[in-house]
This record gives sequence, structure tokens and C-alpha cells, in this order.
Amino acid sequence: MILSELKMIIKENNMEDFLIGLGLLPLLILVNYVVLALCKFFPKHILSMASVMIGLDTIMTLGYTFTAKAFISDIKLMVGGIGFSIFAALAHKVLTFIKELGELNKHEIGN
Repeated sequence: MILSELKMIIKENNMEDFLIGLGLLPLLILVNYVVLALCKFFPKHILSMASVMIGLDTIMTLGYTFTAKAFISDIKLMVGGIGFSIFAALAHKVLTFIKELGELNKHEIGN
């Protein structure tokens, strides 16, 4: 039932609102690189960067959502695009941090 409703919504609105929701993805990836630079700049305070990361992601997401809300006709598609952006940014964050911080902390791991 939900899938058929989603197909009907997608056909009616031509996916423009979903693409507007996807516009959040470059902003979240930019935040990932800012937090990564902060982690490299303050390596002793790397555990406290989690709260900075959550705060910056929240500010960017809410700011973008309330700004883009004026340009859409269907909030469900925009929320779907924002959800996909958050998921893709999280996958990017995990892969980037594993690669970069693994090299940064190589001497502490023992490899």
C-alpha cells in the first residue's frame, strides 16, 4: 500500500522536490571535511569532535530544510531526499574517517 502511494506521488510531482532534498548532500559532505580537518588539527580532542559533528550536521540540515521548504510543493518527497542525503553523507563519513584517521593514528594502533 505504501509503495503504491509512493509511486503515485513520484509520478505526479516529477521528482523535483526529491532533488531539492538531495541538495543537502553537498553541504553534509562539506561538514564531514570540516570535522575531519578539526580532528587532524586537534588530535588530542578527537572524541569531543562527535558532538561538534552532530551539532554541525543538525544546523546544516535544519537550516537547509527550513530554507528549501518555501520552494517545494510536496513535503514527503523533500523529506525522502533529505533522508537519502543523510544516509549517503553518513556512508561517506564512515568511509572517509576510516581511511584518514586510520592513517593519522597508525602509530597508536600498533601497525
